[in-house]
This record gives sequence, structure tokens and C-alpha cells, in this order.
Amino acid sequence: MNISEKHAPRLKRLVHGVGLYGAAAGLCLVLWSAASAALAMGASSGSGGASVEVDAGSGRYVISKDQPDLRFVGSVGAPLTDVRRGDGQDAIGRYRETSFAWTHDGRYLGSIRAYEGSPVVLFTVQAVGKARAADMRFPDFSRMPGAMHHYSFRDSVFSPPVFGKLPQTSTPWLFFDGKDDAYVVSPASQFIVSKMFGDGEKSMAVGLNPELHQLPAHFKHKAILVMGHGIGRTWKQWGQALVRLHHKQVPSNHADDILKYYGYWTDNGADYYYNYDTEKGYAGTLEAIPGEYARHGFKLGYMQLDSWWYKKSIYGVDGKPNAGHKNRRLSTKGTWNRYGGLMEYRADPLVFAHGVAPFQKQLGLPLVTHNRWIDPRSPYHKKYQVTGYAATGMKFWRDMADYLHDSGIVDYEQDWLNFIYSKTPRMASDVSVGNDFADHMAAATKARHIDMQYCMATPRFFLQGAKYSNLTTIRTSDDRFEPKKWRHFIYTSQLAHALGIWPWSDVFKSHETGNMIVSVLSAGPVGTGDALGREDMANIDKAARPDGVLVKPDVPLMPLDSDYLHAAEHEDAPMLAATYTQHGSIRTSYVFAFAPGKDTGRQFHFKPSTLGQQGQVVIYDPLTHASRELAAGDAFSSTLKHGQYAYTYYIVAPVQANGIAFLGDAGKIASTGKTRIKSMHASSRSLTVEVGFGKSDHDVILSGHYQKSIKASRGQLKLDSDTHMFTLRLRAPSSAGTQTVTFTQT
Repeated sequence: MNISEKHAPRLKRLVHGVGLYGAAAGLCLVLWSAASAALAMGASSGSGGASVEVDAGSGRYVISKDQPDLRFVGSVGAPLTDVRRGDGQDAIGRYRETSFAWTHDGRYLGSIRAYEGSPVVLFTVQAVGKARAADMRFPDFSRMPGAMHHYSFRDSVFSPPVFGKLPQTSTPWLFFDGKDDAYVVSPASQFIVSKMFGDGEKSMAVGLNPELHQLPAHFKHKAILVMGHGIGRTWKQWGQALVRLHHKQVPSNHADDILKYYGYWTDNGADYYYNYDTEKGYAGTLEAIPGEYARHGFKLGYMQLDSWWYKKSIYGVDGKPNAGHKNRRLSTKGTWNRYGGLMEYRADPLVFAHGVAPFQKQLGLPLVTHNRWIDPRSPYHKKYQVTGYAATGMKFWRDMADYLHDSGIVDYEQDWLNFIYSKTPRMASDVSVGNDFADHMAAATKARHIDMQYCMATPRFFLQGAKYSNLTTIRTSDDRFEPKKWRHFIYTSQLAHALGIWPWSDVFKSHETGNMIVSVLSAGPVGTGDALGREDMANIDKAARPDGVLVKPDVPLMPLDSDYLHAAEHEDAPMLAATYTQHGSIRTSYVFAFAPGKDTGRQFHFKPSTLGQQGQVVIYDPLTHASRELAAGDAFSSTLKHGQYAYTYYIVAPVQANGIAFLGDAGKIASTGKTRIKSMHASSRSLTVEVGFGKSDHDVILSGHYQKSIKASRGQLKLDSDTHMFTLRLRAPSSAGTQTVTFTQT
């Protein structure tokens, strides 16, 4: 028999009262066996988790959660058979699974996993035989929580954030309300061919591209729902579940050269993008760069070569012969100055006479190299398996990885991803094409110990990145970083970080202080593209040590939850973003505030408690040197200066029991970044700090705030009794290493 609607509330109360392993579960749920499949079945994932109910007669399923109180109702549109319940464990964690089958123009198997003590629910649908894409929508909700704001990422280059109307593409959908309750729903597999459906109010489904012509036998598709309190927290839980599901090893923010060191970039916006000193030539111009920085006592960590160096056609991405010359002031001979599709991934001899490998050896730096789409006229179409604009055969990628490795290239940048998808129709209509392109690229480069960067990615490629441990970085805003792109960059950085990828701001000029602050606080790559002699070493020193090692926070600069609410409700307020460095129990927070537009309001406030701070804190403005002590639960208020893109940033440090709020290296943007401040330990009377130095480092000025007079175990200490600020000069050692200093109350 079926459980009627009038009994549903009683069933819901019953299910919510059942623990995963409690005696009530044994009494109430085990009695419903597979032989009783016609009955409604319920399962709870325990405290903090979700509950699942199914009604075999109608094919209806209900997902619900307490704290926050959220409820979703959907149906497969046919009666269920072979309804079973079981416990298990996968990469996400321990779960309780409800599985079933149904027939609707074919036979399908479905399962819903609710994870123990977790807000995660995983849906799986499998076609037993032939199937249509339209019949693979699961979950397919007809009822969901109401009165919530909608947010997602557009199916457009660099995946810009969008509030309101939900994009019907392969992307996560976020819903949230004024109480900071939130949930995220998205595909969990087959990202290239997935699609979201509905308006988020009357319907919501996760499915597949309608262009798909044929699904392989036993084809599976997964979707994920994560419900929680706190927008940022829910994003994090969603991303962690996806990354674990796909067994990705998340790279640290110093995992490779591009993340560890300050770099030199030649992409769009750099002075040497399709441009060079005509007296030196392209190779000679770039070979002079490391020496120019060394003259200032600074070591670059790598150099990026953009699309100007390899062989290209005259045909643009639209197929028209309009990409003959990028820079008409320079030589039009050869193929380097073209801007069309890839013809051959080899250097134009007019740029590098003997190829990339000899240039790299002469340069003395590891390389990051760019690539674009494959031109339809490229000889690669005859030599390799190429589908549309995408290389899909493994042989191409193995040969590519060998070439990269042998040329001293440590990071491969795949650009133009939005057009590679849109200009390769089979990527939307064949489940194998997109996976062959992305999987083979990742596998071949990983085998050669080469990392990857995605550029011009739409949301489907961000999601795809949850699969690849060597996809370490991704561009999260448009070319040539500048203040009008800060908002896009910060919002989309949250998507990247959730999926285990570090955001890259793109190139800018080193004298642009605001860009330098945002790029450093992104915790991703930092690099500039100044012409010889135009580098601003004072600003570069704020980002990195003289050995080129970046000093960064632990996580990217991401929006506060209040930003989402202000934007959804069209409030004219400055945007606030935050990140942090965590040393044991001591967290140093960094807050960046800016006006996204000329008409944006100037007043803003935040509570340090929303940053994870407790007790008393000191808020310090490095730009004005003003400081203020207040309780973490109190609101800090300020006003931005007038002018479009006005900004400021703050360091927020907790006051320890010893009365010290340590602010870190006064010369660095991320002042307690772990490549400078190795560790901190506090007691009731003292604070011990371990300071890291690189080769040929400078003296370090440490700073902080004190309540009672202090002394230091080493260095030159100065106390300002008016401001209660202190500084301590530590002499740099003769070689790389650490120095430890202890501050003690006197």
C-alpha cells in the first residue's frame, strides 16, 4: 500500500526522530525490508544530516533537514520497485542510502545517499539499457524552500557571478536567505554535458544536455545537494564533498612554482604582450628581465609566455580570416604575430631561433606557456584525434607533455575554453568528447609532473576541475587585472577555492597598489608585466621575499556572507572580502573593502566575530597606520574615500591573554603569511614568534599592539606609549633560515 498525504507529516516526524545507529532505527526502519517495497521508506543520516523519504507507489521522494529547516519534494514520475536501504562509506563519508528502480521508457536505477552528521545528499541515476537524456533528470524537485535569493555563475567566459535569474547550464545554484541559511545544488559528475533546469521556485532539476544523442549502456549521472547555515560555509562543504568524491588531492598554496614564487607575465595587459624592444628582439628582451630584477636584489621565480611565440593561423575563433596581425607596428613575417588558431605548438623561428628549450636554458627560469584552440587547418587533424577545436586523443597530449617537459615548462595554460566548447558541437552532444579532451590533458601532464591552469573557463570547466589534482590554478576574471574586475574576481574565486583550485587575478603593473593587495590576498599566483626599468620594487617587496617566495594568506580573498545579501537586495554598499592566516589557535584576518562603482555608498561595517575572531581584537589599517581595539562581537565602522574603486584594507589580530596583538611583518601585505611568520605560540605572559628568512633577505620589521609594557628576547624594540603600537627590527641572517623572538610582559 501507499502512505497517503495525510500520513506524511507523521512519517516525517518519525524519520526525524531516528538516529543513524540508534535503537529506534532498528525498531522503526529495519522492519521495512526490500520485500515491503510498496511502503514508504525513510532514512535519517543522524544529527546534523538530512532525512530521506520515498513513496514507492507514486515515485515521490522527500529530502529534509533540521537546522536549517529545509524541505525538498520530487518524483521520478513512476512507481518504484526494489526499494532498499543500507549503510556504507565512500570518499565523502559514512552514509545511509535509499536505492530503488523504476521504468519510464526504459529501466532506471536510482539512489539517494544522506551522509552521517553532514549536510550533504548525493543522488545517482543509472540507465540499465538505452536511455534518453531527458529521462535522466534526478533529482527533479517540484517543491523546494521558498523566499530565498538565487545566485549562480553565467555560462560565459570566466564564469561571472549572477544574482536572480538562474543560468540553465552546468553550474552550481546557490540559494540563501536573510537568516544566512543556504543550500547549493549542482551536478556531481559528467560536468561537461550536465545541465541545470528550472527556475528554483516551482521546479529545479539536475540533468543532461538535451543535445546528447546517445547515452552509453549503464550510463550514470550524479547530483549533489548541500544544506547549511552560512553562505561561505555551505560553499566550502559543497566543494569539499565534490573534491572528495573525485579523489582530488587539493594543492597547497605553494604547491608549484607558479604558486610559490613571484612571476613575470607576458599575457594581455603586459608591456611585452605581442611587443618587445626592437633593439633586443623578443628573446633578447625577455632574457634581460631576470637580470633587471636581480639588479634590485630580487629573484624572479618563473616566466609566462603567452600566445605570441607559437605558430598560428590568420583565422579567428569565428573562422574568419581576420587574425592576421596582432601588432601591426612589428614584423608581419612568420606566424608569431598572428592571432588565429593553433597550427603547430612550436616556436616561430623569428621569435626563438632555436626553439623554446634553448631559450629557457638561457633565461634560467622555469616557464609557464599558453595555448589556444586548434585551428581546423592545422596538420594536427591528420596526425592526431582532434574533434572540432579540441584535441581528444591521448597521443596528442602525451606528445604535448613530452614537449613541455623537454622545454623546461612546468605549467601548461589552456586558454579559450569557452570557445573550445562552443565551437566543438560534439562536446555538448557526446558524453566522451569533453572528458577525452580534459581527462587526457590532465593525465598526460600529470605523468610528466606538469601542472595546469585553465583560462576563459565557463562553469562546467570549473566543475570539471574537481577531478584533477594537477589543475592548480584558474583565471577568475577577465584579462588585464584592474579595479573594475575586483568584484567578479572575488566572487568567482569562491567557486575556484571550493573546488580545490587557486584563483589567478591575471597580469597587472607593479606600481598598482590596489591590484597588488588583491592579488596577494587571493593566495594564488602573483605576477606583473612591466617593461624593463618600470618595475616598482617597493610594491613587489610587499608581496614576496627577495628570493621570490610569495608571502600569502592561507585561503583566497572571498566575499563575506553580507556581500551576497547586499547584492541580492540591491543595497548600495561597499563590498567586503576577507581571508586569513592561521597559526595554531591564533588567526590573523585580512579585510579588503572597496566601492565597486562610482555611485556605491561609502559607509561600511563588519564584526570581527564574522571572521572567526573571539575576545578582544586590534584592527589596523596599513595604509593610514591607524589602529583600534574592540570586542570581536562589536561592529567596526568606517567610510571609504570618494572616487570610483576607492579601497582600503585591514589587518585584524586577536589580543592574546598576554595583552599582545601581533600584526606580523610590517613590510608585507599578508603580514603573518607562513613563509615569513613560521609559527606563533602564546602564553599568559609571553608570545613567541618564529620568523623565516630567505637567501639574501632584508631586515624584518615586526609590529603589533600591546596593552602592558613588553620586552623582546632579541632585536631592536620600540614602544609607542601614545598609540600602544610596537615595532621590532630583526637583522637578516647571512643565509636562509629562521630566527625566534619572544615578547614578554615586563
